[in-house]
Parts: sequence; structure tokens; C-alpha cells
Amino acid sequence: MARNINADGGDVYRAVITSTPPGKPSSTWHEGPYAKPGAARARVSFWRNHLTDDETGKSYATGHIEKATTLWERV
Repeated sequence: MARNINADGGDVYRAVITSTPPGKPSSTWHEGPYAKPGAARARVSFWRNHLTDDETGKSYATGHIEKATTLWERV
């Protein structure tokens, strides 16, 4: 799928999520890029909520967002 996200050299954002379920190895993954930081924050919130234990209310996910500036070069 082709994307045209901040093709002008603007900032792009991604969500970095880390899951640490009990008794299982930790895993980290990235989602994005997104044109706005709010979209990346929404993905972090989604995973925090989705990976919450119903009985204890504890979330097994944490996350943050990262920013990068796109630099397009002719190849």
C-alpha cells in the first residue's frame, strides 16, 4: 500500500509498544508511521487497554511515541 505521509520532509510519528505478560518473554513492536502524534498515541492507548487483565486491572503493555523527520532522496 502506498502512503503519502508528510512527503514534504515533515515529521512522522510511530508508536513503540512493549508487552510483558506474566510468565512469557517481553516483546516490543512498532506501528506507523503516522502524520500526527495523536494517531501514534492512540495506538499506545489501544494496546494498554487491550492487554489489560480483567481481574486485576493491570496492563501488560507500555509504550511511547517517537518522532522522525523524513528526508527523501532520489534513488
